[in-house]
Amino acid sequence: MRAARQNAKTHTSDPCSIWFLFPLRAMPENTPASAESNDFRTLLGLFPSLQGLDGALQDSLTHGLQWLRAPRASELFAAGDPCSAFPLLLAGEIQVMRGTPDGHEIELYRIRPGESCIVSTSCLLGGTLYPARGEALADVVIAAMPYPLFDALVAAHVPFRRYVFGLFAERLALMMQRVEEVAFRSLTRRIASLMLASSEDFLETTHEKLAAQIGASREAVSRALKRLEEAGCIGLTRGRITVADRTRLAAEA
Repeated sequence: MRAARQNAKTHTSDPCSIWFLFPLRAMPENTPASAESNDFRTLLGLFPSLQGLDGALQDSLTHGLQWLRAPRASELFAAGDPCSAFPLLLAGEIQVMRGTPDGHEIELYRIRPGESCIVSTSCLLGGTLYPARGEALADVVIAAMPYPLFDALVAAHVPFRRYVFGLFAERLALMMQRVEEVAFRSLTRRIASLMLASSEDFLETTHEKLAAQIGASREAVSRALKRLEEAGCIGLTRGRITVADRTRLAAEA
């Protein structure tokens, strides 16, 4: 999607704005005029910290947000890009990944509706470039809050400030847990735990995607999956890993 991002940059008034790359697609003629109002109501439901603003801040929020949509597999930002907006996810899912020196990627976290991106938060607060990249795992709807509005809300609205820094602390704790898992838990144990945590008895994924998700090389993941298959814990088919024996798999976790 690099080309798509570059093409989008040529059509925006702010070429440094990464979260502004995918403008809201034109609505069909039969779409109700209240669609944006519906998006705003959804926003307030998912992000209650934006409720109860005073008159001036409420007006700034109502008129200052950029409503964005991007299709699945879109690259929303890349390492080295500048950031100028705070994204609030209304629909879809975003994967945030960081590259490694050997050319692999590791998933830092995923963003789901009602959440935001702490990498973006860090870049906005510190005035730094993105150290990671974000990709849409499903069609996404985003309310992008320009930096001046983000700064004003953090400074003046306590619930929003608590939300921003609370999410930052939560994500930091999760990433510390990820570091601990990579350092001290075997790869087979991490894969077994991931399989058992799924609501289904299978995962639809590739070895490469799974490697990025758990922070390992594709080759190491393939070897670990083969060991679990030989132990009768899982079954492997193209693009799918199936739980063959949950009791055996639990013993590996």
